Order: sequence, then structure tokens, then C-alpha cells
Amino acid sequence: MQTLPILYFIPLALAVLGALLVLFPRLVAEEAFSVVFSFGALIASGIIAFSPNHFDHFVYVDGFSKLMLLLISLVWAAAVLYSIAYLPHIKNPLFHKRYFFFLLNSFMAVMLSAVTMDNLGLVWFSIEATTVTGALLVATDNSESAVEASWRFIIIVSSGLVIALIACIFLYSATGTLSLTELKKGVNSSALATTAALLAVVGFGTKGGLFPMFTWLPDVHGKAPSPISAILSALNLPVAIFAMTRFLGVAPFPLAKEVLFIMALITLVVATFLLSVQSDLKRLFAYSTIENMGIIMVGISLGGIGAIGAVLIILSHGVSKSAAFFLSGNVVIEYGTVRIASLRGIGKRLPATGLALFFSALSVTGAPPFLSFFGELIILGAIWARYGALLALIVGTLIALSFMALNFKVAGVVFSPTNREKSPLSPLSVVVPIVILIVGFILLFFVPAIEEMLKGALGL
Repeated sequence: MQTLPILYFIPLALAVLGALLVLFPRLVAEEAFSVVFSFGALIASGIIAFSPNHFDHFVYVDGFSKLMLLLISLVWAAAVLYSIAYLPHIKNPLFHKRYFFFLLNSFMAVMLSAVTMDNLGLVWFSIEATTVTGALLVATDNSESAVEASWRFIIIVSSGLVIALIACIFLYSATGTLSLTELKKGVNSSALATTAALLAVVGFGTKGGLFPMFTWLPDVHGKAPSPISAILSALNLPVAIFAMTRFLGVAPFPLAKEVLFIMALITLVVATFLLSVQSDLKRLFAYSTIENMGIIMVGISLGGIGAIGAVLIILSHGVSKSAAFFLSGNVVIEYGTVRIASLRGIGKRLPATGLALFFSALSVTGAPPFLSFFGELIILGAIWARYGALLALIVGTLIALSFMALNFKVAGVVFSPTNREKSPLSPLSVVVPIVILIVGFILLFFVPAIEEMLKGALGL
């Protein structure tokens, strides 16, 4: 069956329309239209997932793109629903909720663009655009600390993306094109092309949480409204890693992959240590995100089966970490703080939130039977095959330490005693993260289909 090329534009088109139409208050209700367009994009992404790959020098949609389209659309729909319940609790917002949904839908539009464009220059532009929209959303609650975090986000990430832009320029100089369709036909690993790949690792790695450029991330995730923290962690960082993967997939680039492997290992070590000393629930999940990105980039650097393990973690992380930040938002609403020392008895005061928070923590740290467990196991096997048992054991130990550090703290705030009685919350704020967690568990049964979709897509 011939698939119409227009199909592959539908999720992006819906996001753009969703952003523009909410600016007309007499025509549309921003919440309702954002819900409609986000679920429309999710349905379209599902149809695309079962359609042939498509490459036409403007759109480049392979198995990896399809999985990212599904993930972005799913988290977008969840974030819109959760934001409807969360926004009324922001006392002094920077802008009207109409502009919040305009920025939110715009944020999604440029991420959808990044994972479907054929031209690496347009991929770079889309990721840079996420910095602008994301920074404004980070400052939504209009506090001094949130605005400061927003500026840090802009300065550090934009500096990294300047390096990524230079990578694009160098790659174009070396090959005469930035079209993935053309680049996939074969690129020599010349000195200039290798330099481009190294710069892409640093540039996109700055946005993706790579050491030592991740210094913006804990403050931004900690100070942003919870639905925005969820989007940044679940989507924005993986989209940057997606772009890096596109660069590294056009040629062997062994040096760039070795550099990425070393930097990703250091990221994992540093994040594991810093995670263990956190006293703020959202910053705890922020450092868990850095640790997850470290593992993912280790897998990407290994290529082959290791890269497939990385994509499994991207998917599991996307749904589980978004749920964790949504649930952290419920904690903020109930307790007025995310300081771990002040959080007691979440399981009693907010039973559904507490239990879901505990399971989301298990999922993001790779507990069986969640998808992240199998992704980490695959990556450890790939490390063992290439570098030997000792390094695999070291990486496995770091993963185990992160698991214990995060789950010990989360279990402490969920199951600790309290004299306070159960508190009511908006049904949306409870149902949305639980549903998305269930989706994350269901993904486990689609591992063979995911592996089939990724055949030939990663190019690593």
C-alpha cells in the first residue's frame, strides 16, 4: 500500500496548529484544543508506526523516528492533561495560561520537527528552538530562582548548540550535504568529518546532559513547573541525543564514539555520587535523569545491540520519568515543598500518588520487570563483549548504587508514618501519571517489535 507523504507531517502540523489556534481566545478554549491536537498527534504517530519508512530529502522517518514520534506525542498528551490540573496552583504566573499552552504546543512542534527532518541543519534549528520555548516555560511560576534557572538554561545550552552548529558546518564542508538521505549513502571518516562528529558529541551532549556540561540541568528541572520538568527530562534531553545519534550514524567515527563512551562513563559516575546526596525530591529525579542519560549515551557509543538497549531506556525513561515529575507536582501541591526532610507519609496523605511515585522510581532506576531493566542488561552485555567483565561490573555497580540511593529516599518519603489524614487531589493529577506508568509497563511486551523497527535505523 502506498503511503501518502502528507501522513508524516500530520503530528508536526497538529502541534503547529495547536500552538497558533490557542492564541485566539474568541475562537478556541486553550485547554480543550490542546487536548484534541495532542491526542490527534498521538493517533497519527500510531498510524505512522505501522506505515513504511519514508525518506524524501525533506522528511526522514525510520524506525527510531517512529518511536520518538510516539513518545513525544504520548508525553505531550499527558502533559497537557496534567497541566490543566496543575496550573491553577501557580500563584503568580509569568503569563496567562493561554500563552503557556501556546509555548507548550510550540515546544512539542519543534521536537516533532527534530525527529522527522531529513536535513541535519533543520534538526539543529529545531533543537535550538526548544531552548527558547523551554526557557520561557521554565520561568512560568515567575519566581526569582526559576527565572535564574531559565537564564542558565539559555546561556549554557545555547553555547553548546553553537558548537553543534559548527559541527553541521564542518560536516557540510566535508560532504557537500546535510541531507540524511544522501549522507546514509556513504561518508568517508575524513579528518574534517571526524572533527564534526566530535563537535556534535560535545554540542548536542550539552543539551543531552553529558558531563561536564550538565550543570544547567538540576536547577532547571528543580525550579520548572512539574509538567515542564517532565517534558524536559522525558523528551528534550533524548531528542538532543537523537540528533547526536543521527550525526554518529552517517559514518563509523570510531574516535568520536570512544570520546562519547568515556564522557558518558564519567557522567554516570558523577551523577551517581551527586544523586546520593540530594535533599530535594525534584533535584533527586534531575540527577537520576543525568544518570539515565549517561547509561543511554554509553549504549549509543557502543552501537549495535548496545544502541538498541539505549533506545529501550529512552522509551522507558520517557514514560516513567514524566510520571515521576507529574507525581512530584502532586507533592508540591499537597506539601508546598519538595525538601525530602519535610516530606513524610506521602503514602498515607496521597495514597495513589505515593504508590505510583514508588513504582516510577523503581522503573527509572531499572528494576525488573520494567523495560529499563532489560535496556541496562543489554548495555552491560555489550560492555562485557567489547571491554571485558571488569568494566561491565563497574558500570553495573554504579547502576546498582543509583538504584539504592534513589529508591531508599523515595521509599522513605512514601512509607514513613504521619498523623495527617488523606487529602483529595484533582483526578487528572492522579490518573495521568498512573496511566502513563501502565503504558511504560506494557512496552515490555513490545520489545521484539521495537527491535525490528530499529533494524538499520541507528546506523551505529
